[in-house]
Amino acid sequence: MNRLIGASLAQRFLVALLMLVLVGAGIRALERLPVDAYPDLSPPSVDIVTQWPGHTAEEVERLITVPVERGMTGIPRTTSTRSVSLYGLSDVTLNFAAGSDYAQDRQEVFNRLGDLELPEGTAPSVSPMSSPSGLIYRYVLESSDRTPTELKTFEDWVVEPQYRTVPGVADDSGFGGGTLQYQVLLDPLKLAGLGLTATQVQAALSANNANAGGGFYAQGGQFYYVRGEGRLRSLEDIGNVVLAVHDGKPVLVRDVGRVATGIAPRLGEFGYENQDDAVEGVISLRTGEKTQDVLKRVEAKTKELNERILPPDIKVHPFYDRSDLVALTVQVVRENLVRGMLLVVVVLIFFLYDVRAGLIVATTIPLALLFAFTCLDLQGASANLLSIGAIDFGILVDAAVVMAENIYRQIADREGESFDVIEVIRDAAAEVDRPLFYAVAVIVVSFLPIYVLSGPSGTLFKPMADTMVFALAGSLIVTLTLLPVLCSWLMRKGVRERRNAIFEAIKRAYARGLDLCLAHARGTIVATALLLGASLLLIPAIGAEFMPHLDEGALWVRATMPYTISFDESARITPQIRAILHSFPEVTTVASELGRPDDGTDATGFFNVEFYVALKPYDQWHGAYHDKDGLIAAINRKLAAFPGIIFNYTQPAEDAVDEAETGLKSALAVKVFGPDLATLEAKGKAIKHVLEHVRGIHDVTLVQELGQPSLSIVIDRAAIARYGLNVDDIDGLIQTAIGGDVATQVIQGEKQFDLVVRLDKPYRDGPEAIGDILVATPGGQQVPLRTLAQIRVTDGAAFIYRENDSRYIGVQFSVAGRDLAGAVEDAIAQVNRQVRLPQGYRADWGGEYSEYTASRTQLAVIVPLTLALIFLLLFTLYGNFKFPLITVAGVLLSAPVGGLLALWLTGTPFSVSSGIGFLALFGVSVQTAVVYISYVNELRRNGTPLAEAIREGAILRLRPIMMTALVAALGLLPAAMATGVGTDTQRPFALVIVSGLFTRLLISVFLMPALYAVVARPGDRLEV
Repeated sequence: MNRLIGASLAQRFLVALLMLVLVGAGIRALERLPVDAYPDLSPPSVDIVTQWPGHTAEEVERLITVPVERGMTGIPRTTSTRSVSLYGLSDVTLNFAAGSDYAQDRQEVFNRLGDLELPEGTAPSVSPMSSPSGLIYRYVLESSDRTPTELKTFEDWVVEPQYRTVPGVADDSGFGGGTLQYQVLLDPLKLAGLGLTATQVQAALSANNANAGGGFYAQGGQFYYVRGEGRLRSLEDIGNVVLAVHDGKPVLVRDVGRVATGIAPRLGEFGYENQDDAVEGVISLRTGEKTQDVLKRVEAKTKELNERILPPDIKVHPFYDRSDLVALTVQVVRENLVRGMLLVVVVLIFFLYDVRAGLIVATTIPLALLFAFTCLDLQGASANLLSIGAIDFGILVDAAVVMAENIYRQIADREGESFDVIEVIRDAAAEVDRPLFYAVAVIVVSFLPIYVLSGPSGTLFKPMADTMVFALAGSLIVTLTLLPVLCSWLMRKGVRERRNAIFEAIKRAYARGLDLCLAHARGTIVATALLLGASLLLIPAIGAEFMPHLDEGALWVRATMPYTISFDESARITPQIRAILHSFPEVTTVASELGRPDDGTDATGFFNVEFYVALKPYDQWHGAYHDKDGLIAAINRKLAAFPGIIFNYTQPAEDAVDEAETGLKSALAVKVFGPDLATLEAKGKAIKHVLEHVRGIHDVTLVQELGQPSLSIVIDRAAIARYGLNVDDIDGLIQTAIGGDVATQVIQGEKQFDLVVRLDKPYRDGPEAIGDILVATPGGQQVPLRTLAQIRVTDGAAFIYRENDSRYIGVQFSVAGRDLAGAVEDAIAQVNRQVRLPQGYRADWGGEYSEYTASRTQLAVIVPLTLALIFLLLFTLYGNFKFPLITVAGVLLSAPVGGLLALWLTGTPFSVSSGIGFLALFGVSVQTAVVYISYVNELRRNGTPLAEAIREGAILRLRPIMMTALVAALGLLPAAMATGVGTDTQRPFALVIVSGLFTRLLISVFLMPALYAVVARPGDRLEV
């Protein structure tokens, strides 16, 4: 390091030139660096969706879900398999270990799909290559005169294909509007009179919809293709299809029923503002792509669609754009960085009382950041709120502060003398370069254990660790190269240390207190230990949680209605809820999603309605509510007008991640595993009852799996045998005539529409009508269905949830007014005491709580590992155990006090964010101890007596110690005090560091001399 500083001073212009190169590279990297609001916290997963219309949840589970689960067993890197089976739909989700090759995982799933033995007519599909939090753009199709069905057609055949061509877009999924169908609605009386069946009509339509190739011929030197065109093109074509010939007269389709266009049975409905039936598109980001880059392309495609592709009366109107959140995040980061930088510069100038010295030190900040941006760009990484917003400028300039202060003091001591400025700077730098290198190394080491974190906490904090490690490396390089060069230029004529009256008063007061502490060194240590013990008593009152919720500046409201509610009833209530949400002046846009989209990508029913609620920026809230919690409470009071409906409040991206984590519609849930659905439901109800009486537990919902009414047609085998019928004949009638079966497709240009055959509504609407359906027998008779089967209403399963080859039932809940860990652990204790599970059944508390317990276990390993690495580095620096021991002891006795006190005073639960803050705090705190111990050792090596060296070192190093601690604390002060979008995750991290450094400074300037006095002996090995 001495040689590096000497070489820099010998080649000053080369150093300046290299720094200009760094500036250019850093600016280019900053322009290229993608910025997102938050990293993707959801686990890598692949969804396998299989639709089987008309079949119950039990049939779907038995014949589709279980075979798919078993077919996927053994795929490498799979961590869990979850599934949900419901009416007509199976959704199997495979979760993979973090860091696995997502493309390879998907390919393995594709390879196994072909080996599955599933019912005829089913075709499993694999979800797009996107994560649950990859929803980056939502839009609605608007038109003044088009029907929802027409808009849905444009969405399916024009808009979605266009967006899917955009590089980086994984999928565009439509929601809402009716899917157009061509329908043949049969009259059973006419069918019976002509001796026909619905199955025959279906077969005739299928056989009368094809083109034929007739080869080619040549004539007159011209080449001609021969084509037979027989495809159905219109309602008239469909009506003219011949079904049979009676007495020489053809029987046409139109003779046995109505031919019309209609819509497929609704699985869901999308509402937007005052439109009850609108059409939405949801664009998802391909895994591994950069959000900002893809959003720019998507926005360009929106402009092209509106200006050149769609008819003039149809417009794509985006109402959710992740770039808005990114812009808010960047604004928050920019404001915090600017404020932090200004505070750091003010502190530097105050203590040094010299603008030149302050600006020299301040140059470290932008250069260190540009170095970090360059490294991130070379790494192909992206930036986010936490990785950039949690940068502490004070930590970055700490080494520069010590270096500049020592150079400044050495030059000032030679005021009025003739001296070689290069030589003075070289000697002054040599006094501190080694301890500075180790001090920065210690801070880097305090961030290294973050790389051991796994799961969401690792995903969230590793980019921050990357940024801080690169920035610290850059600051050290600048400190050892450019800073001495700048001092040689700007201080070449010498400096005069002017009197700072405020600091002089502080130093005099400190000297008196120091003498008292040194006179009672052991008592000082005991008093500090007692203070630490008192702060540790605050831990139970602080509480704990996994992570603060990331504020997205919007709400995602979920309404859970009675599980057996019909589409029509749910569609009647939904607009009323939407209107209440929109009645608040803080709300700008409200959209609702009832049920699930036609592609089955969200496995839910009509009971589930989700509302996207866009909010004004918080600085524009001038009403009675000034934060989101107040607004949610007011909304909840108004929505109490809907008894029997449970409302939950999250945020758009958070909701998707929560569902991916738990497999349920909640961030917190207890799952009861076991084989029997009735037993599961009974135990689920018992647990729900207990949870409802636990303090802090709210919004308790049982995912009710049983109680779905269904109309069962139980075939009487003896009866059908008497008429010469088979079960397949009855099943075909049920599927085609009642459920509706796709006979073929009608092609219009590039569009294809299903042609469905079924009975007209009056003949299949209810048990009586279904029982009257006539069944044609081989003997020519027409027999009512009720004579061949028992028709009765029964209860069955609405949903069947499975995880890792076992059924389970979920009890969802949220925590409010209490820390997560305290509330859930209290709930676990009460459930274990009051609910007994039979043999073969077990309960699992998942979601955020399982992430919390996992992160707590990881931190229990990481904190000792960090302290061990710091101790090892200090041992390398000092060559003995004595000084590393008092350094670590001094940090442990003083650093946690302020952090714990701040968490308690602000009501902030301990989380992974604050835990990482404590690790960073330990690293920064070691630096001030190293500065003091190294200087005392230097004084002792130069012959100063032990007691005098301890006292003189403390007084002479008070200024750099105060400067390093204060700039480090004030650099993060804006982040610790910030509120609003994008501040929640970084605030606990910053709060711990800021408050911890303040109390550490107040304690350590007295504690470290006391510790040194207790352990130091005349024969010590003195390394600096």
